[in-house]
Amino acid sequence: MAITRTAPAKPAESKVHRNPGRKNRSTPAPIPVFDPVAHQKEIAQVAYRMWLERADRPGSPEDDWLEAEAEIRAKYTS
Repeated sequence: MAITRTAPAKPAESKVHRNPGRKNRSTPAPIPVFDPVAHQKEIAQVAYRMWLERADRPGSPEDDWLEAEAEIRAKYTS
């Protein structure tokens, strides 16, 4: 009985699928949507900072919160 040797199999070539009709088009980045619930902790920190800075001047925590919310909204949508 004769032993037959075969050459090792070649690794499979990777196939690159390209769509010739499509060109490289960059899609614009989506405009971020401000979600106050998702940013609640950050708003709370800014409102607390405003409360500390206000010290004994007139104002309310609600005003601080609304101002902080506007500041964070501007940060994420500008």
